[in-house]
Amino acid sequence: MAAASGERAPAFTAQELEKLVDGVLPQYTLLYGPPDQQVSAHQKRDIWRAIAKEVRTLGVHQRRGTHCRKRWEDIRRCSKKTAEVQLGMASQCGRGARRTMTPLMFRILAVAYPELDGRLRTSQQTQGGEYNLIQRS
Repeated sequence: MAAASGERAPAFTAQELEKLVDGVLPQYTLLYGPPDQQVSAHQKRDIWRAIAKEVRTLGVHQRRGTHCRKRWEDIRRCSKKTAEVQLGMASQCGRGARRTMTPLMFRILAVAYPELDGRLRTSQQTQGGEYNLIQRS
């Protein structure tokens, strides 16, 4: 059910986030690629609506394309910030400083920020440890 006006929408569930990422990653180049790709704002809006339709198939909440786009941008930004903190490229102060990379974050980095993904995986391998992966419930 959608939130009333002025009310926050319910948080995305883990299943909704998985479905969101599954929908965005194959379309990433169309949504965020170079401007010379000739993808109009209308076409991008249609892509987000299709992604939201897939998220709604879970029957949890009635997400709209704008909700999905905003949530994607939040988790993409959080994934980048977490990777930068782990690589020592950003300060660890503020919200999320103690977060660890999740499998979902690695999937996002691999497409959205491949250079960070490669550096993070190389850094973790050379330190002799396992990838710092945890599943969030």
